[in-house]
This record gives sequence, structure tokens and C-alpha cells, in this order.
Amino acid sequence: MIEEKIDFLININDEEWGQYAFSRDPLKGKVSEELRKKIIEKASECGKKEAIKIKEKYRDVPIKKILKRIGLEYIEKDSDGTESYIMFACYNSPNKITVFKKNKMLVEEFIKENELSSKLEYIDVESMLLAHELFHHIEENNKNIYTKNEKIVLWKIGKYKYKSGLVCIGEIAAMAFAKELLSINYNPYIFDVLMLYPYDENKAVELYKEIEGFKGGL
Repeated sequence: MIEEKIDFLININDEEWGQYAFSRDPLKGKVSEELRKKIIEKASECGKKEAIKIKEKYRDVPIKKILKRIGLEYIEKDSDGTESYIMFACYNSPNKITVFKKNKMLVEEFIKENELSSKLEYIDVESMLLAHELFHHIEENNKNIYTKNEKIVLWKIGKYKYKSGLVCIGEIAAMAFAKELLSINYNPYIFDVLMLYPYDENKAVELYKEIEGFKGGL
């Protein structure tokens, strides 16, 4: 049942979700387990710290008003995505966040129909999406932020080293940011499964089973 799956996902900790995020990074094979754990910890801390800054500055201001004060343009579009990838929101530099209304509404209806609101601490899905994208705006405009400066060595010749960033670092931090900003007790990564359900239950169950393997660490 979906309720039992949500209960399980809620109890996955941030490090375990970080391992899940790494499993989707194109460069996952280039990072040792020890370094992976350090990166997850630092990325999570980065996201949390940035959220605390926003909370201290804006207090109880609703997130849409925060975006306006920061100078971000909020746009709604009907839908976007492909059969294999469903988009719910995106950030476009320098100052636009787009939410795809139809996709968002389907998830909201799914949560309501399955009476999951209380388990999810009555989270507002749109606010969660906006918080995630707000972090990407913050990191885009801070050259010293951890997520932009953590690099791994792909190869080296003599003293020359070729380094690259990791996509998953920014995603881990963005989830930690949303979690802290919205004051929820679970990692928003659970929406990877939840958002898939209204479109393809079989794929959602497959993803859930994959995520099960990260509980307890790998």
C-alpha cells in the first residue's frame, strides 16, 4: 500500500538519500565511498545553512513573496516533460523559476486521494518546488558556495589534474535547503517516488524498490 511505502521513505535519513542521489550521477564511479559520505554531509550542511540565512532574513514571509523580494520572476506553465522525464519546476538564470501547473496538480490530487497529507506534514507541494529552485538561484549567484567548488579528479598526467563537479551535490543541497526552509522532518527526495505515481505506478514501484536498497547504507 502507498501509505506503508510513504512511511518507509519518510524514515530514510539524509545520508541514505544522498547515496541515492549519487547513484544517479554520471560520475558516481569516480568517487570513493569515503569521499561520497563527506560530500553528502557537506552538501546537506550547505543547503541547511543557506536556508537558515533566508529564514533569519525573511522570518515568516511566504516563499512567493521571498522570491519577489529577491527579484525572482515566478512563471506558471501548463506542463512539460517527456515519456521518460517529467518536469515539475525549473530555474532559468538569471532570475526565473517556472512551475509546471498540470504536473504539480496531479501530485496534489494524488496526495489528497490517498490521504497522505498528514504523513507529509501538510506540505505545500508548490512551496517545496519553489524552495528547491530558489536554492539553485542562490548557488548560481554565489561563486564561493560549496556546491560550486567541490570537484573530483577524473584523471591526471604528471602534475596536471582534470577536475569536474558533480550534478548530485547541488541536488542534495537543494533538498536539504527545502527541508530546512519548510521546517519538515523528512527529506523531500521522497517526492521522486510520489511525483511518479500519477503518471506510471509501475515505474514508481520500481523506483521505490530501488530506493529500498539504500536504507541502512550501501
